[in-house]
Amino acid sequence: MATQDTMFDLRKIPVVKVLVPFAAGALSGNLITVPISTVGMAIAALLGWLCLLTLFLKLHRKPASLPWLFCLWVFLLCFTLGTGNGLFTRPVDPKLPVGDWVIIRGVVKEAPKSGQSNPKCVVALQLLYASDTIYGCETLLQVYLPPNGDSVVPRPGETWQWLGLLSPIRNSGNPGSPDFESIMHRKDCWYRFYASGPQDPVHSGKRAGASLRMSDSDFFRHALSDRWQGDEEELALLKAVCLGDRASLTEDMRQSYGAAGGMHLLAVSGLHVGLIWWVLQGATRWMVRKARSELYRTLAVVGMLWFYASVTGFSASVCRSVTMFSFFSAGRLLGQRTHVLNGIFVSALILVVIQPSRLMELGFQLSYAAILGIVSFYPFFRSLFSLKYRILRWLWEAASISLAAQVLTAPLVIYHFHQLPVYSLLTSILAIPMLSILIALFTCSVPFMIVGILENTFNFILTTLARLMNLTMEAVAAIPGAMLENLHLSFGMLVLIMVLQSLLMLAVQRRSRLSVYLVLFMVSVMMFWSAWTLASRHRTSQLVVCHFRGASMVTLQEGERVDHYCWCRDSSSLAFMQKYRSDAWSRRIYQNHLHELGESAHIDGSVSSCIELTGGIWSVGNDQISFWVVTGAVGDTLSAKWPFDCAWTAWNPPDFILLSGDPKVLNLELLATGSAIELVMDGSNRKWYTERMNAQKVRMHDTERQGAYVKRW
Repeated sequence: MATQDTMFDLRKIPVVKVLVPFAAGALSGNLITVPISTVGMAIAALLGWLCLLTLFLKLHRKPASLPWLFCLWVFLLCFTLGTGNGLFTRPVDPKLPVGDWVIIRGVVKEAPKSGQSNPKCVVALQLLYASDTIYGCETLLQVYLPPNGDSVVPRPGETWQWLGLLSPIRNSGNPGSPDFESIMHRKDCWYRFYASGPQDPVHSGKRAGASLRMSDSDFFRHALSDRWQGDEEELALLKAVCLGDRASLTEDMRQSYGAAGGMHLLAVSGLHVGLIWWVLQGATRWMVRKARSELYRTLAVVGMLWFYASVTGFSASVCRSVTMFSFFSAGRLLGQRTHVLNGIFVSALILVVIQPSRLMELGFQLSYAAILGIVSFYPFFRSLFSLKYRILRWLWEAASISLAAQVLTAPLVIYHFHQLPVYSLLTSILAIPMLSILIALFTCSVPFMIVGILENTFNFILTTLARLMNLTMEAVAAIPGAMLENLHLSFGMLVLIMVLQSLLMLAVQRRSRLSVYLVLFMVSVMMFWSAWTLASRHRTSQLVVCHFRGASMVTLQEGERVDHYCWCRDSSSLAFMQKYRSDAWSRRIYQNHLHELGESAHIDGSVSSCIELTGGIWSVGNDQISFWVVTGAVGDTLSAKWPFDCAWTAWNPPDFILLSGDPKVLNLELLATGSAIELVMDGSNRKWYTERMNAQKVRMHDTERQGAYVKRW
């Protein structure tokens, strides 16, 4: 119990005193929009450190005489350094030409996923040709490819060239939708690129030269994976868990692993790196006997771990794990035992210094939440049961590790993915032993694969283990109730849960009354927040015209009852709207109904109704609001003064008119001269139609530029 009582003793983890203010400053530097000079901040930080040094000398090197002033000064200086680092390293919009035909050339970073009807990939831009101008910049592009058919699919590390159009990445503005624009901007991805034509993109050739290939980590990844032979899903699993390449995972695999709670097994993390470290330690034992020193073995093992991190793309989980094992190996070499939290926080500090935007990445958050949960709660869960039999004790320890990791990661998973796997403990008990054997055999097989010895033997064992893991995930995912879906957390509730988790960590470690009282207080605050949110939702009444490309969707809400009306051209648009409805309007919270307007001329919803006035014109509303939807199917028989001369206007004048699918009949001159009717255009209208309508002096709301159209009452 003494170990647990001192787990959060700041005297043993001094790096947290630097990490917290530096990370807070880096986060603010990435998020603030006010222009601030990084040079000025650097000069201010330098002067601050000089003043701090002067104060330290004036106090005769005894800062304890003014502890509050000294600590506050150090905190502000670390915060300033973090802010400057965040400002200096945050991505900047390269201001590329939008709307013109351009030619791009770049290196593929993420290949298209298998099974996509409209494939897309991520490309690191090298050159862009627009009219008579050449842009040389380093940024990422989301490239949308035409349906490939039998054409060649881009692979990571290859250089490709396309002709097409650039479009800035923007949010849809729909209530409840994620802030996709900010997420992509933090990744230095500012534009979408739509490759033109049904023909294949122009391939610029393979990577030039064998010397360039040998220096590229992608070459080692492909050279090793090309030696594996087996089914598609077996090879996809091996690439994911051994090399960190998840581009080949099929949609069925993602669904089965997600439902079984085994998605974390597909990401190279501390478990994988720890097994590789253990195998390398045993394989290099001869160095200690020959050199009579641990130095050469430590250097060799740490060097191979960092080479493996480069092969996997320096993800947050791999860098964190490799940094921790590097410090652990260095501590063994020096004969000193490092605190486990020191290794964790030092790795976090290094990653934040190199790339402050990692703080906002979900992978970074889940990685450190899992390891902190294991360090904090695993001893507590393990001590709950004292088992005599070794197998039962090992099974409970494995379950305790998984449960401890989920304590801190579950709220993040619910907030971002709106679902939670139920049988993740069972998955960990069944899959971790197989994964451990697979990673150990992979590490041992690498030198044999390189020289071409025992390839078939290792290939058979590895693919057999991969097949067994896939079958296990499918079996667990097939159990009824494997996934809790349509779960939603607001950002405020997520923050309260994270504060509660921190207090639980202190309560488990300290075992004091104050910690228990603080936990009970936070539970009371969360209950009050939930009651206030529920009351606010009951009082909400609104109309939302959403933004979807190629489709129209109108939502009317009164409390927990919601009606959705949609006009769509194809099944893909309907799938997008159903996904949005599932994510933003959870069935666990709202009683919502989706009505697809087709042959029915009259639809009665729970809070509204929809009536077809004539071919292509619909009247939608309730006792609070009424509007018309004019679609592209409207005929040419309406008069020149429509809609002002029709009986519908006198009988039930609309609050606004929604234009959907490029309707051809509207008297813009009458609408522009004294009309109180507002026009709304959504994403169902094509670009030429939107530009023509925006050129008219008509009171209009364009969801492409202004976001979703919302009215509340």
